[in-house]
Amino acid sequence: MHWSQAGRNILLAFFVYALIYSCKPAETVSEMRLRPMSPGRLIRNIEENAFDYSSFHVKRINIQLDDGQSKNSFRATMQAVKNQQILLTVSKFNIPLGRLSLTPDTILFVNYMERTYITDGYSALSDLLNFDLDFYAVQAILSGNIFSFFEDDDELKSYNSYVSDGLYMIQSETMRKLRKISEKGKVQKAERILRRSEEESLVVNTFFFDPKLFVMKRMVLEDKTYLRNLNLQFDDYQKVDQKYYPGSIMLTLNNGGEQMHLEMTMSGFSTEHSELLPVRLPDKYQRVYLN
Repeated sequence: MHWSQAGRNILLAFFVYALIYSCKPAETVSEMRLRPMSPGRLIRNIEENAFDYSSFHVKRINIQLDDGQSKNSFRATMQAVKNQQILLTVSKFNIPLGRLSLTPDTILFVNYMERTYITDGYSALSDLLNFDLDFYAVQAILSGNIFSFFEDDDELKSYNSYVSDGLYMIQSETMRKLRKISEKGKVQKAERILRRSEEESLVVNTFFFDPKLFVMKRMVLEDKTYLRNLNLQFDDYQKVDQKYYPGSIMLTLNNGGEQMHLEMTMSGFSTEHSELLPVRLPDKYQRVYLN
């Protein structure tokens, strides 16, 4: 049995939130002349300011999701225990809609409205979102450690640092070369570079950071081969244990002409220790599949 579109929307809102909710924005910094900073030094500053936690709880999350076919709004809460579990509970008009549990090995989603559930590894959800995902990648983002996306440290050496619109920016060298070629009108050369990269899918990453706190303000991921891109902006920050978390996040995902837009507002952050309750599967719920 396959899952309904409404069920897909709920899970998509769940997981997109888990994927990106805690990349942290900074305080507004007055306009100043920024001095260039080497990639190595900038990356060290970013890592030193990365958030870490044993337990984390977000009590109030308002989600607005527009997938191009329908618009939905949800309320949610989130709990996380490091290296063990991430648990999201979603509701609408105070009616529980479902729960999503992420552990190192398993995704479990229980849809109370349709009396169904999904249990699987991460490959099916990676296919749905068109991004490679696992539990530790999600957890790394919850800590603000975006560099865990990279396969090895050598990959970071391909990045250069720049100053752009009052923010520090790091970007893959391939993207800078392509942009310079395009600006000079050498379109054919740029197309040859893309064709050579088609087998591996050329993904260009660009990150913007606050120059005072070295935390993220914007992230852009562009798949030049398959014409996909993910754009995130972070605003309305709140202070949590001397670190900063966003009170609002805006996400736009373009996937081959299809667009999804998601907005979230959050409040009620806590790092107090808590035990997560297991997600119970009610009797007679039917298992369904994403694909």
